[in-house]
Amino acid sequence: MHSGEEAAAPLPGGSPDGTRQFSSKEKWLAPGYFLVYLGYLFWHGEGELGHWGTMVLLPFLLVFLLNRGEGGTVSTALASFGLRRGNLRRGLLVTLALGVALGLVQVFLSRSGPAVMEAFRSGTALYLLPLAFVLMLAMAGFTEEFFFRGFLQTRLEDLLRSRTGGLLVTSVLFGVYHLPYAYFNPNWPSAGDWGAAWSSALGQGIPAGLILGGLYLYSRRNLLACIILHALVDTFPAVGLIKFGEG
Repeated sequence: MHSGEEAAAPLPGGSPDGTRQFSSKEKWLAPGYFLVYLGYLFWHGEGELGHWGTMVLLPFLLVFLLNRGEGGTVSTALASFGLRRGNLRRGLLVTLALGVALGLVQVFLSRSGPAVMEAFRSGTALYLLPLAFVLMLAMAGFTEEFFFRGFLQTRLEDLLRSRTGGLLVTSVLFGVYHLPYAYFNPNWPSAGDWGAAWSSALGQGIPAGLILGGLYLYSRRNLLACIILHALVDTFPAVGLIKFGEG
């Protein structure tokens, strides 16, 4: 799968596979930021557009500014999240196969399943599928993967000195992140019920985090692979939620 690809250029202080040693400030920045952000979500709910500021732009700027004095550039900052030239095709075949399989499973598990099946029967899925995929890429697919895999998992691996530890802790935090939505969002069946919210958030978030984080490691920290997988998993259920011309 990786034959014919050029080796990725090593990052400052790191190895050719994109790993690097982060400063002590940067290693603690990630979990500290997560705790503050989680408190913010409980205090003030946030939509998909807001995620671009809190989960993408602000973490990126903090990382860039922390490393600017040591010769860090925009390219090296992006590479530390897993977006670097020469690595963006790694694991994509596995990503596509896994994404389609998990997306179809989502059709049968989500409440939008009947609407998705109707879209396939009527033929509207021909244009709804690509539309939903683009929307999912631009929303949770990019923002959540940039934050959890690109920002949190990489720094926690270094902090814990363990790839497995970083994967496990990030997966748990990915589940906890969904707790405010599971409790406060009326579109979640668990809304208003703490026990059901914990069960729903962790029950969905931890397995998803393990799969996405595992792919991140398998693809040698290719964040694009995780973004595409996340978007594919969400695409099929999203087809049943897209409505045109309905009041």
